[in-house]
Amino acid sequence: KQWYQRRVAITAGGPKFNYSYGFVGLLGAAVCSVGVALNDGQISADELELAHGHMHWEHKEWNKSYDHKALRRGFQVYKEVCQACHSMQYFYWRMHIDVTHTKEEVKEMAAEYMYPDVDDEGNAIERQGDIQDFMPAPYDNEIKARLANNGAHPPDLTLINVAREGNEDYLFSLLTGYEDVPPGQAEPAEGQAYNPYFHGYYIGMAQQLYNESVDYEDGTIPYQSQIAKDIIQYLAWTAHPWMDEMSMYGMKAVASAAALVIISYIAMRTRRNGIRSRQIHFTVPGHDKSITKNGVVNNFTKYKEVDDSIAKMKR
Repeated sequence: KQWYQRRVAITAGGPKFNYSYGFVGLLGAAVCSVGVALNDGQISADELELAHGHMHWEHKEWNKSYDHKALRRGFQVYKEVCQACHSMQYFYWRMHIDVTHTKEEVKEMAAEYMYPDVDDEGNAIERQGDIQDFMPAPYDNEIKARLANNGAHPPDLTLINVAREGNEDYLFSLLTGYEDVPPGQAEPAEGQAYNPYFHGYYIGMAQQLYNESVDYEDGTIPYQSQIAKDIIQYLAWTAHPWMDEMSMYGMKAVASAAALVIISYIAMRTRRNGIRSRQIHFTVPGHDKSITKNGVVNNFTKYKEVDDSIAKMKR
């Protein structure tokens, strides 16, 4: 059928055109779409950002876990590159035990920092860090952080992986996407850098990752992409430190549910099937022959002959 249908009717007032409702609805939707687009306002280049790419992250597969060697390298990158400005104050030292480091190594790293505390008399003191403490912040408060970074406040990195749309893909594009200012683009202000993946293009953090900017302990070649991948896996783990356990419990639950389904099916076929196919006969003693003789045979008594035959076979 055509999208619209036109009929011409000759009346006293001249020809009259009648259009089908489908054509009118299609025309109305087009007009509304144009109106919404025009009402959206002007688009500024400062409000745009380059779309991040999509990479394959093995730890995001349902049957995979975090690469613990990569997590250890990522912690090294955080400590040597990121910790000078960014905090991780919602993450305990003890979470690293048996994941990235041994208990002795974590104790030694925590003891390198001093934490405020009170003594038995209530006096303010400073003590060495313990594995039960949060990881320290580089600045005492937000004001000092902004003064040290030209007014920008470096965000805490504990949950940064889930706090940004795109998660690992966005962070990787951001850390490796620094470029020179293209022709015709405004120069960044003091303390800023040009990054097309950042909202607004101008970011208050200079490029931090370069080739060989970190000397890995395990001998891994420190390419820029490798460094970015390791720190992002570490940040993904700090945002979901129990993901491996959740995946393991999920696989156990699926396996248990499958076993229960199989057992239930076998039980239904072997046990419950006999109960479902059982026949119950209600007869009045002494009137079985009269009921059959009169031809009034209900759904229960018509199987009497079969039951009698089965009873004889069992004897």
